[in-house]
Amino acid sequence: MNPRMKTLSFALVQVFGVGVAMTVLSAPANAQTQTAQTRERIEVTGSNIKRVEGETALPVTVIGKEEIQSTGVQTAQDLLDRLSANQSFGGFTEQRGAGSTLVGFTGASLRGFGYQRTLVLLNGKRIAPYALSGGQGVDLSAIPVAAIERIEILRDGASAVYGTDAIAGVINFILRKDFRGIEASATLLDTEHGGGKNTRYNASVGAGDLARDRWNVYFTADYLKQDALKASARAISHTAYIPELGVDRTSGNSVPANITQPGGFSGTRNPTIPVAGADANSCFPPFSFPTAGSPRQCRFDFASTINTIPEFTKENYIGKGTFQISPDHQAYIEGSYYKGKFNYIVSPTPVSSGFTITHMTLPPTSAFYPTAYVAALPGGNTSLPLELSYRTVELGGRADEAKVSQSRVVAGLQGTFRTWDYSTAFNWTENKQTDTYVGGYISEARFGPLLRSGVVNPFTLSNSPSVFQQMQATQILGDASVNKAKNYGWDGKISNEIMQLPAGPLAFAFGLDWRKESLQQTNSDFLSSGDIIGGAGAIPSLPEVTRKVGAAFVEFNIPILRNLEGNVAVRYDNYSDFGNTTNPKFTLRYTPTRELLLRAAYGTGFRAPTLSDLYQPPLLTNTAGSWDDPLRCPVTHSVFDCNLQFNAQQGGNAALQPEKSHQWYLGGVWEPNAQFSAGVDYFRIHVKNLIATIDDNTIFNDFERWAPTQIVRRPPDAQNPNLPGQIAFVLENTVNVGAQETSGIDVDLAYRAPPTAWGRFVARMNGTYVLHWKQTTFDATDYPDFVGQRGQTGAITRWRHYLSLDWTSGPWGATAVQWFQNGYSEPDAITGGNRRVGTYEIYDLQGRFTGWKYVRIEAGVRNIFDRAPPVSNQNANFQVGYDPQYGDPRGRMYYATIRLQWK
Repeated sequence: MNPRMKTLSFALVQVFGVGVAMTVLSAPANAQTQTAQTRERIEVTGSNIKRVEGETALPVTVIGKEEIQSTGVQTAQDLLDRLSANQSFGGFTEQRGAGSTLVGFTGASLRGFGYQRTLVLLNGKRIAPYALSGGQGVDLSAIPVAAIERIEILRDGASAVYGTDAIAGVINFILRKDFRGIEASATLLDTEHGGGKNTRYNASVGAGDLARDRWNVYFTADYLKQDALKASARAISHTAYIPELGVDRTSGNSVPANITQPGGFSGTRNPTIPVAGADANSCFPPFSFPTAGSPRQCRFDFASTINTIPEFTKENYIGKGTFQISPDHQAYIEGSYYKGKFNYIVSPTPVSSGFTITHMTLPPTSAFYPTAYVAALPGGNTSLPLELSYRTVELGGRADEAKVSQSRVVAGLQGTFRTWDYSTAFNWTENKQTDTYVGGYISEARFGPLLRSGVVNPFTLSNSPSVFQQMQATQILGDASVNKAKNYGWDGKISNEIMQLPAGPLAFAFGLDWRKESLQQTNSDFLSSGDIIGGAGAIPSLPEVTRKVGAAFVEFNIPILRNLEGNVAVRYDNYSDFGNTTNPKFTLRYTPTRELLLRAAYGTGFRAPTLSDLYQPPLLTNTAGSWDDPLRCPVTHSVFDCNLQFNAQQGGNAALQPEKSHQWYLGGVWEPNAQFSAGVDYFRIHVKNLIATIDDNTIFNDFERWAPTQIVRRPPDAQNPNLPGQIAFVLENTVNVGAQETSGIDVDLAYRAPPTAWGRFVARMNGTYVLHWKQTTFDATDYPDFVGQRGQTGAITRWRHYLSLDWTSGPWGATAVQWFQNGYSEPDAITGGNRRVGTYEIYDLQGRFTGWKYVRIEAGVRNIFDRAPPVSNQNANFQVGYDPQYGDPRGRMYYATIRLQWK
């Protein structure tokens, strides 16, 4: 059997097995007769035309409030991670923020196309993107989870309805429209192995009946606190040295410091390691130790000092007032405010000439100069200074406090004028992010002279109190950058059934949309000057840049036959910086029988480069992985050339062109009775002119091809005149690289068993089987398929599903969940072939009781079998030993929630 079909068959057998079991359990019960109900016309995500509730021509996944509560998740990002269409690759979590330029950000990634191609809405309205690193996507942390009524995920790109940039799909968080009474809840979640605990509190209060009082107001507050999880607290992540995987991401910038001597001895050595070889007293384990690849050096294990999950707090507040002007007209005003604080800690500052303009040396006059050791080395010259590769462990890790706030106001009118439905609203959002250095960062201008004076002992973990105070005085503290992204605008639309056709009414919708986007990044003097050792180099500020976008859209719902209808929508967008674009959307909905619905859709998309893509000033950061310079390392064996996170220059590109896409959908829903329904949809999305960054994996894995354009070197040095100079930085610029395409099958199953003597059972599953996921190589010479493997920038799993079994009996209830994703292959650093990263299968269980008036109690276990993430040798993130896009390192977790409600 074909391996792809074998995997799909196995997954479906698992799911259908649950359905069979449920049928056996419910056999004694009598079938219920479905009663006719009056059905209200509502607006469904993906269309501006209101219709009778039910399945549409577009594939929409709906997650209700009850289902959210039964999962035990605490954040919007945590919930969406369990949606099969949301591939972890391309998304972003708090884990990945460590050491990145997106501290404090979380983002969704439908189809693995990235958070920048997934349109996130709040009540159908756009939200300002995250301000740091250019506003590439909406920060899910700013979604007030406690106020969510439901989430609608449109798995098809909705370019003609919500915007041409919804290439991968739309996630619409819909908040409650009105509320009366008081609700409050408290949740405690703790891990079995320590670290990573969180607590959450929320409360809602509302008053006013729209039908009787003609007004309603409510307010919701939500608070979440997450404790940090140290990498050293879990076996999967405690070290950056895993020789059995061929992983050595240790650093030569260490304590005790490694030494080199231009004009003296050759190579890099450490004076604590005897000439005869390392012993138990060498270096300072577990911080530093010799490795098999560098037996004469002390290698610093940065994983022993970092947090895999940061400490953070998130506060969300939302209020809404609704006023029923008349039976047909309603006014509302809604405001929300989000405040988050994230504490990130990465490894202590690396101090060496590879990260500075001036040389980091120890003079021969220093009391700590290892004179006897240097004299014993061939070529050693005790009259020359030593180049140091040092680490300021005494000052602690480099600590950032990222403070994020988002303010949002929407004011609008909606209702019916004669037979026309209408809505109009003004929308304003501002996202502000402030990055503050709170410890561990040091100034080159202050620390360099102190080190070169010889008073600092670079071979110890504890200098004298007076020297330590001088070292502390060289730290850089305070706000590093203040970044703002704004989005404000107006939209209005009308819809009606405009004429009667033989097969039914012809429905029509028309709308206008206008918005202004802006981005501003203000950096401190120490960032602008680059006076940070091991930092990001000189980073100039970005003055406010803006863009205006105007749009008009029209939509027709056309009854072709009594059981066949088509929908045609066209959107025209005008960008102030990229001209005009027109994008259509066509759908068909066919019901050959009452039990079967068939559907198809085709549309196009257009995504302009973000303001950051275009205007971000050049900045220096570090490569995600540790690499050898293929030209210098085999000769010099120097810490400046070997197993090093090199400087990397990133920035905007004003020459970028917009992305354009095509999307196809074909599928159906079968519901033979009130108990069972099955939906299967085929999708295919193709993007050309893809905007992507040439990353270090691409460059170093094909060094000969990319070195001429992407490697910038210093002048040759006197000690190695026949070699090219050291790598100054790796150019990781943003370019249009060609095409990206994916196709696959979404499966949605639900079985609602009739009531039995044992209670009521409901089984649900959503799964996605990826047929292919391709991206053009950066040199446009190949179009490889990355599904089932870790490709250019991440892993795409073949199959993912989320399966739940829910039981209720009187006041008691329980939900069991399986979250499953296939493994994948990755390059094997030892054999040169591939190795397998295992499947990841998590089981959760929750029990609940509602037998007391006003009270609901929930208690559960997440990751019942204490499954650690599969072992991986990925080197694209600070975490080592596993892939933070693929697994959760916390292990088994216990939680309890008490909810109080008065209405």
